[in-house]
Amino acid sequence: MLFMSLVLLLTLSTLTARATETARVTETARPTETARASKTAQKSPVQQAALKMAPSWSLLDAEGNLVSSKDFAGKPLIIHFWATWCPYCKKLQPGLDRLFEKYQDQGLQVIAISLLEEEGAKPQELLTARGMSFKTLVDGDSVAMEKFFVRGTPTTFFINAKGQVVVATRLSDPNDPRLEQVVKSLMVN
Repeated sequence: MLFMSLVLLLTLSTLTARATETARVTETARPTETARASKTAQKSPVQQAALKMAPSWSLLDAEGNLVSSKDFAGKPLIIHFWATWCPYCKKLQPGLDRLFEKYQDQGLQVIAISLLEEEGAKPQELLTARGMSFKTLVDGDSVAMEKFFVRGTPTTFFINAKGQVVVATRLSDPNDPRLEQVVKSLMVN
């Protein structure tokens, strides 16, 4: 019961706290991207999390290799939806990378999915230059908006080994202790 209260509190508080930040980020997006996001994003991450099971998906990485949700079956997974132009994503990523480094020996997987990128953006090169050790997939607009109902960046999903969405959050504080608390809960399920 305590864990479920933590999950609900984490999800609701981060979405509420980020409303102002989201408005600023959305204003900086190109008008066509904002319109496209508005048309396809019909449910919030909280509503999606209520569905419990993460949707199936497949995308390409920067080298053209196909990566799918099946590749992570039976493993705890963090999916981080982001964009190269998003300052909040840049802020959060070192925290996600620390969690990945700390828990990868216990099976934790982290995958980033880049979306709403400008032409010529090179998300994997940028992550590598920032020193991140997790991989990103590219051209994730349809997966983000149509399957996960992402409404802004960053949006991060914590999925247990059973494939259930445990938490969806818009946190950008890389040092928020709730991030590691959720990861620890994934490791025991």
